[in-house]
Amino acid sequence: MRCKSSHSCNLLQSLSKREAEERLNEGLTRVEEIFDRDGKVVDELLNIAKTLRAMPVVDLETPTLCLVGAPNVGKSSLVRVLSTGKPEICNYPFTTRGILMGHINLSYQNFQVTDTPGILRRCDEDRNNLEKLTLAVLTHLPTAVLYVHDLSGECGMSPSDQFVIYKEMRERFSSHIWLDVVSKCDLLQASPVIFATDDCNVDNFELVRYRKMGPDGALNVSVKNEIGLHELKKRVYELLISQAERIKNQKSKEEELEVSS
Repeated sequence: MRCKSSHSCNLLQSLSKREAEERLNEGLTRVEEIFDRDGKVVDELLNIAKTLRAMPVVDLETPTLCLVGAPNVGKSSLVRVLSTGKPEICNYPFTTRGILMGHINLSYQNFQVTDTPGILRRCDEDRNNLEKLTLAVLTHLPTAVLYVHDLSGECGMSPSDQFVIYKEMRERFSSHIWLDVVSKCDLLQASPVIFATDDCNVDNFELVRYRKMGPDGALNVSVKNEIGLHELKKRVYELLISQAERIKNQKSKEEELEVSS
């Protein structure tokens, strides 16, 4: 039998207890020298393991709802209403600092929900790691999107800037199943949308309408006054059922390809 190391081999060949102890101490000293030299690698592995344990686990076969929007538009409040997720809620401009997971149980069916960090109006090259995390979720996970808009002026970002971000996200992830929600509707003034003569082109028309009412077909809700929450849960359930059917169809296609190949 070959010895795995010279120190263990020498230890086995010791003729006395004292000699064995000396060789053992020599081996331990050598191990300490190696750890002192390469200990940073071990520390890095421990940090990676710690980070991975803290990351949310997503079941790719369970329909998932992803809440997206600018910072502080009310995504986290809606997650608390819809799911078991308990994200941090603050009464000052604040953005989610990571991906938060929860579960929704509707009509005896279990679904997943994710709260994502807010997206700012800037190009991808200037985005921080939190924004990139949101884009990664939308790019790589099979999710339905609940896009949250805040037109009240309280989130720290103007409706005009939110409109630009929304248009970009809607175009980039057009293949996703989508539901638009205008949050904090109790703070919105009920006034008709009036278009000036210089707003007659399509872009201006859409922007002016967005500032008042959000995207066409958006659902108005208020967590504070419990406005529209019943309808929101109903629409989310329909959204997730559609997502479940999409996942099922995709899985069937992949199985057919495996059989044919």
